[in-house]
Amino acid sequence: LYIFQEQAIERLLRFQDVIVQAPTGSGKTLAYILPVFTILWKKKKIWPENEIGAIIIVPSRELAKQVGAVCKLFADTLPLSMRIMIGGKKAKCNLKTVHSSNAAVIIATPGRLQSLISSNSDFKKALKALEILIIDEADRYTDSSFKASMTEILESLPKQRRTGLFSATQAKEMEEIVKFGLRNPTQITITNCGEVLDSIDSVKAISPNTLNNFYMVCY
Repeated sequence: LYIFQEQAIERLLRFQDVIVQAPTGSGKTLAYILPVFTILWKKKKIWPENEIGAIIIVPSRELAKQVGAVCKLFADTLPLSMRIMIGGKKAKCNLKTVHSSNAAVIIATPGRLQSLISSNSDFKKALKALEILIIDEADRYTDSSFKASMTEILESLPKQRRTGLFSATQAKEMEEIVKFGLRNPTQITITNCGEVLDSIDSVKAISPNTLNNFYMVCY
């Protein structure tokens, strides 16, 4: 693991919120998937069908599928299932899928998640068990099209949770960060893999040098 991955994982496991800025392709996905499954596995070996332990919000259907493919590696190893909730032809089947089997981890786009929360009280109740919220590509949610969805989603989630914001670029306004409900978050920023900055103010352009990720699932 790279230094920023270790720091993000360590703080999330300690029940701290994080804001992580790292270049595309540097391993941000692994930096939040590892703590997500670790936290849920330590909390409960088997999650009831009426409880959701983690939500990973992504801005597009394509990214949801990519993140889901990585999550599946862990979900297939541990008795913790995950579901991808996106719009499209299968959108009407999403809610039935959630209630038909264990869905400890939900990967969703903001619009689809908002729709599920507003249209079904059982789904909303299931969120009361939430342990961790991950918002990937967090710099994308400052767009007006996402604000309404994110506001309703955050109002429906428990306050006592871990929250991680991951992005490739610096958010424009700190006020936008605060709206995600973070509690005194730790900011972790890198310019190149392994080079961690104390402040995100000095970052202008970032890209990874090389990338080799290794991990081990213990159960």
